[in-house]
Amino acid sequence: MRTQKILDGTWHFAFSESEPDLEKIHFANVLSVPGCFDVTAPYYGRRGYGIYRRRVETGGPVKLSIDGVGISGKVFWDGEKIGDLKYAYMPEDFFFQAGKRGSHELVIVTCNFYNKIFFPFYDFYGYGGIFGSVILEELPNLFIRQVRINTMDYRTGRMRLRVDASEACAREIRLCLDDGKVFEEILEQGRLDTEFLVPDFRLWTPGTPNLHHLRVTLGNDEIIEEFGIREIHTEGTKLLLNGKELRLMGYNRHESHPYFGAATPLSLMTADLQFIRAQGCNFIRGSHYPQRRSFLTLCDRLGMLVWEETLGWDVKPPELLSAEFLEQQLDQARKLTRAGFNHPCIIIRGFLNETESQIPEVRPIIKALYDAVREEDAQCLITFASNKYEQDCCMDLVDIIAMNPYPGWCDADWETVSGVPNVRPRFQRLVDSLPPDKPYMISETGGSAVYGFHDPYRARWSEEYQARLLSEAASVALNDPRYCGLSIWQFCDAKSYINGYVAGRPRGFNDKGVCDEYRRPKMAWDALRKCILNSEYLRHNGGIPVMEETDLK
Repeated sequence: MRTQKILDGTWHFAFSESEPDLEKIHFANVLSVPGCFDVTAPYYGRRGYGIYRRRVETGGPVKLSIDGVGISGKVFWDGEKIGDLKYAYMPEDFFFQAGKRGSHELVIVTCNFYNKIFFPFYDFYGYGGIFGSVILEELPNLFIRQVRINTMDYRTGRMRLRVDASEACAREIRLCLDDGKVFEEILEQGRLDTEFLVPDFRLWTPGTPNLHHLRVTLGNDEIIEEFGIREIHTEGTKLLLNGKELRLMGYNRHESHPYFGAATPLSLMTADLQFIRAQGCNFIRGSHYPQRRSFLTLCDRLGMLVWEETLGWDVKPPELLSAEFLEQQLDQARKLTRAGFNHPCIIIRGFLNETESQIPEVRPIIKALYDAVREEDAQCLITFASNKYEQDCCMDLVDIIAMNPYPGWCDADWETVSGVPNVRPRFQRLVDSLPPDKPYMISETGGSAVYGFHDPYRARWSEEYQARLLSEAASVALNDPRYCGLSIWQFCDAKSYINGYVAGRPRGFNDKGVCDEYRRPKMAWDALRKCILNSEYLRHNGGIPVMEETDLK
């Protein structure tokens, strides 16, 4: 049987401003894993290489799982490189022979220098470090490499199962459902592709996030996979979950905190999701990169619907149109889809936030990315968030149209006290321009507010202005059947640049959070909760209740 070792804790650490020679590195410090090295002294705000080292007692075939790093990295075992961590935030698995049983050296070199995947103009901070857990599993010689489970018919509980083994062999494989029904299949050339029925099944929805378990046994190896039975699809302008109309309300959320950077602990992620759920929301857009496995597991169990996307924020030509950039995006799309395949919470997969979708040259790029995701997952909804509005020429290529309009903020007339009256007419003009046969959601909208800044005239940057602006946007999108969803930008203030000089980011933060960076709610939080309580959205939100004011006393 496989044995799991969680390697989180205190690691030896060294920092270098240039690519390190591992044989000459002196590990004079220690840091925690998970953790970001550039959120604390003496490395705060510095760009370079963070080198983490520890000893591991193990041997034989192993699987090493790393739940995201930033901005890139390399993995070494006993001085030999076993793999690259090319993409920030992306969960990665490495299978290799650890050698004879005994003490071995594991080194993970992270790098927070910008590259041709994470560009310096991205409007979220490029942290360095190991963002999630590092787990090593000792494997038998013949082991299960991957298990994929997806719903074929939610009405009958019919599921599809695909298993890949480490060897191209013909072997019996044993399957046990929810510690009850047992059935056996035969691997052919190390692979199994079959269907099965779940007896007494329970559907997964936001209000009832029921999960089933499948125990897969192959020789001396055994793993248990959680899965949910649910179907997401579109019908005209409607979004349907298990055949019932579903409407989305939620937030864009960054993995960001002043003390933890992108390595937010499980307790903080849980608190975020519980707070959002209590407001009556059912949706998170994981902007703008892959989500940690631990976060997706939380969403599975809490019933939070998720949009997950690859890293590629507002990239312009010539990089956007280069063959190298497309290949990296295709690789990301495939990895992202495989990593999150068994999570029922993921209903939308996306890419290329705010890309140049107004130019015809981008159509083949979006088509290629759509096809790459669809080849891996035949059922999820696929899209990208556009800010090209009426000029977008790629809306026919996706399953659900998603736009990022910011009326009342980005269309500011600096001689006008309030831009809130701009919201309804701008939203209506945009709706009128859309294809009439596809679901449409607002994937971003919002306005900044500095926590604690109040103004009797509701001036821009005040909590009063943000509350009024977001209430207007929500009252439109949550009550008009043409919208299948609304995702506010953003849940909490998040670090953007190291200081506030660039791009109008006071304090170096994107202050459009409805909470500040420490999760203290601004006035807009309660304003949005009241909008949700009084909205048409509640009839189609999947059963998540809204916390009343009396519940908070």
